[in-house]
Amino acid sequence: MDLKAILYNAYWTSLNSGVVGFQADWTSRKMPELFWGSEERRPLVLKRAPLMDYADLSGYYFKDESIVFVARANRYWKPAVAKRKRLYLSGSFNGWAKAIGTVAWEMKLEKLEGESYYKLEVPKAAVLSDSDLRFKFVTDAGEWLAVPPDVPNVVCDDKGIRNYVIREERTGMHRFYFESPTPLSHSHDARLVFRDGDYEEAIPLQPGVFLKELSTDATLGVEYRNEMTWFRIFAPRASGVTLFLFQHLDTGARHPEIMRTLDGMVWEVGVSGRRDGWYYYYNIKGELIDGLSHFDGAFPVLDPYAKACVGPLGPGIVVHDDRLPKKTIRFDPPAWHDLIISEVHVRDLLAVAPVELTDAERMGFTGLSKWIRSDDFYLKRLGVNAVELQPIHEFDTVNREEYGWGYMPVNYFSPASQYGSDPAKGSQIEEFIDVVDAFHEAGMAVIIDVVYNHVGNPNYLQFIDKQYYFMLNEDGHYINHSGCGNTIDPDTPMTRRLMADSLIHLLEVYDVDGFRFDLGELIGQEALEYLEQRVKAVKPSAFFVVEPWSFRGHIAKELKETSIASWNDGYREFIREYLKGEGSAAGLSYFMMGCRGELTRFPAQTVNYVCSHDDRVWIDKVTENPGFNGNLPTPNDRRRTHLMISTLMMSVGIPMLHQGLDFLFSKHGVNNSYLDGELNALRYDRMLYYSGTHEYFRKWIAFRQSHLGRLVRLDGHPERGYFGWSENGRAGMMVFNARGERGKEQLVFAINPEFTSRELKFPEMERGNLVQIADHERFEAAGLHCSWFTLKDGTVEMPPMSCALWANRTR
Repeated sequence: MDLKAILYNAYWTSLNSGVVGFQADWTSRKMPELFWGSEERRPLVLKRAPLMDYADLSGYYFKDESIVFVARANRYWKPAVAKRKRLYLSGSFNGWAKAIGTVAWEMKLEKLEGESYYKLEVPKAAVLSDSDLRFKFVTDAGEWLAVPPDVPNVVCDDKGIRNYVIREERTGMHRFYFESPTPLSHSHDARLVFRDGDYEEAIPLQPGVFLKELSTDATLGVEYRNEMTWFRIFAPRASGVTLFLFQHLDTGARHPEIMRTLDGMVWEVGVSGRRDGWYYYYNIKGELIDGLSHFDGAFPVLDPYAKACVGPLGPGIVVHDDRLPKKTIRFDPPAWHDLIISEVHVRDLLAVAPVELTDAERMGFTGLSKWIRSDDFYLKRLGVNAVELQPIHEFDTVNREEYGWGYMPVNYFSPASQYGSDPAKGSQIEEFIDVVDAFHEAGMAVIIDVVYNHVGNPNYLQFIDKQYYFMLNEDGHYINHSGCGNTIDPDTPMTRRLMADSLIHLLEVYDVDGFRFDLGELIGQEALEYLEQRVKAVKPSAFFVVEPWSFRGHIAKELKETSIASWNDGYREFIREYLKGEGSAAGLSYFMMGCRGELTRFPAQTVNYVCSHDDRVWIDKVTENPGFNGNLPTPNDRRRTHLMISTLMMSVGIPMLHQGLDFLFSKHGVNNSYLDGELNALRYDRMLYYSGTHEYFRKWIAFRQSHLGRLVRLDGHPERGYFGWSENGRAGMMVFNARGERGKEQLVFAINPEFTSRELKFPEMERGNLVQIADHERFEAAGLHCSWFTLKDGTVEMPPMSCALWANRTR
C-alpha cells in the first residue's frame, strides 16, 4: 500500500460526528475503509470535507494549477475595521516583508460561503519553486497576523515565532467527515480503525475543537441555598469526582462525598447545613489519553472558584456569600487621562517602612493598611493617585515567610494566604478589603496585576482537564509561550468565564478599580475585549491595562482598535537611550505627543514608563558606574533621572512610576530579583540622601495634576496645531496649546540631553508672558526666583543636559 495513506488525526466535531485526516491526499475514487472501535469494528460512512474547511484552518487550499490563500477577516478584526485593512501574503517565496505594498501579493476582501475572507489565488509555480514554503499574512502597516498554535500546518522556530507552512501532500483532499454510531462520552476513549488490505492502523478520537467549545452557565464553587451547602466544579472529561469536606485541619478525618454529574460536564453535591469556615478539596478521576489528560484520582485538587484557601497546597475554605458583601458605595477613581500610577509590591512597601509594625504585620495586608493610613505614607507624600499592586492572588510559595512576586498563581479568587495574618481562617479576605479601603481613603485608585496567561505549581487546572485549559502540542506537551512552563488557552468558554468571574469578584467584593494583564498578548485581543465588556458592565470606570507582549509576539497595534491601554515598551526603551546619547529629537516628539496614529486612538491608551519590576531598575540602567550598579549614582546619573521625570510628566498618556524611582532606588545591578525580598525592599532613608530628587519628583507630579497640567492630561487626541515643535540636534522644544484653542494658558517644555549647549527657536506663539517654572533641578509653580536660561529674539540657549518648563498664563 501507499505508506503515505495513513491516518494523521481524528477528532470530534459534535456529540455524533467527527473528522478524520490522512497524512496525504486521498486520491483514489474508492472511499477509504474506516471502522468504529477496536473491538466492535462498525464500518463508517464517510464524505469528503469541503476544501474551505481546511483552508479556514490552514490558510490555503489547492485549486487546479493554483494555490488559494485565505484569511477569515473576523478572526482578526471587526467588520468595520477589516474594510480599512490592506492585507498581503508574505512568505519565504516572496521575500517576506518585501511583499508589503506589492500589488501581486495583495489579498482582496470578498464573501466566501457567507463569511468575509481576504483571498489571493497564486499560480503554483510562483510558490512551490521555493523549498521552505512558510508563509504568513501581514498588513500594509507591518502588522503580522498571529498564527494560531493549534492549526494543522503550524511550524515554530527556535525563537517561538509561528508560521504557516504549505504541505504539498495535504491540499484539503485528505479530510473526511463521518457520523459516529455511538454518542461522544467526554470521559472515555474512542478509536477509529483504518484498513487497506492486510494493513490496519488505529487512532484515538480526540475531543479536539468540540471539547474546547464546551461550557455551562451553572453556578460554580460553593453556594448556600435552602439550608444546604452546594459544591460544583466543571470537569467535562472526568469519570468521577469526590468532595472531601472537613471541619478541622489538624485531624485526619476526611469524609468523602460522591458527586454526581448534572450534564456530563458539571459535578455537584449538596451537604446539609451551613459549612462556613470548613475546608474542602476534590479528587478527580478520569482516563489518561496520550498525554492530553492528567487525571490523578488521589491528588487533592483545589477548587478554582475557592474564595479563600489555607495555602497554595490547599485546602479551600468554604466562604458563604454573607461574608462577602458586595460594595454598595463604590470609590470614584480619577479619569484615565488623570492617572499617575505607582507600581508597588506589598512586602517591598512594608519591609523597612518607618512605621511601628510587628514582624508579622510587615508580612502582609494588616501592616500595609496601617502604613497607608499613617501620616508619612510614602505614596501619599509622593502624590500619585493610583497604585498598581503586583499580584495579590494565591501564588505558589509554600512557606509563608518566603518572598515572591506572585506571578505564579494557583487560584484566581483567593487573596494570597501569604499576606494574611490567619490564613487558616481566611483572614486575608477582610484584610485585603481593608487595604483597598485604605488606599481609597487616601484618594488612590487600586489596579491589580493579574496573571491569566499561565499558572504556577501545583497546576490544579491540569488535574481538572489539561487539554481544555491549556495550549498543547500534538504530543500533549505544554506550549510554553509564557516562559513559565505552560500557557493557558484563553479561547475556551470556561477559561474566559473563570477569568471574568474572578475579575468581577474583585470588583464586587473588594471594589478594586482596574487590572493590569501580565503577558497580555497570550490572552489576545478578542478575549481581552470580552473581559472588558463583562467588567465594565459591573464597574464602567474600571481600567484595563495590558502588558502587550509575550515570548510569542506583540499586540499593541491591535489594541489600538479597542478601548484598552497598554504598557509602552517603545517609550521605555527610547527615553533611556535618548538620555544616554542615542535617539533623535523627532523620536522624542512622537513619544511625547502620545504615539498618535501608530499605537493609540486616544492618549490614555499609552502607559508611559521607564522601568518596572522586571529587569533592572532605572538608575541601574542609566548609571555610569560599572556593573550597572547605580546604588551610588554619579551626578550625571542623577541629572538624567531629573530629565527623565520631567519628560515623563510632560508626555501625553498615563505616566507610571516604579516604586522608589524618586529616591534613586537601586538593585545594585541585579537584572532579575523576583525572589530577593531584601534587594527589592524600599530603603526609605534614600529619600533623605536624595531629598532634592524626591522633592523634584513630588513637584512634577503635583504639577501634572494641577490646572495647568490639564494641557498635558488630554482626554482625546487634540486638534492639529495643538502642539508646536522645534529642534536642534537632539534637543527639542514643545508647545502645548500652541494656537490657544483651549484657553489662554500655554506650556513650553524644552530639553537638551547633549553635553554641549543648544540654541532652540520657539515655535510660533505669543511669548510676552512666559514665566519659567522649572528647570532640571528646581520646580516652583509661582516661577523660579532666578533663571540662567537666556531668552532672546525668539530663541533660548539650553545648557548641557538641561530641561526647562515655561507657563504662559495670561495671553
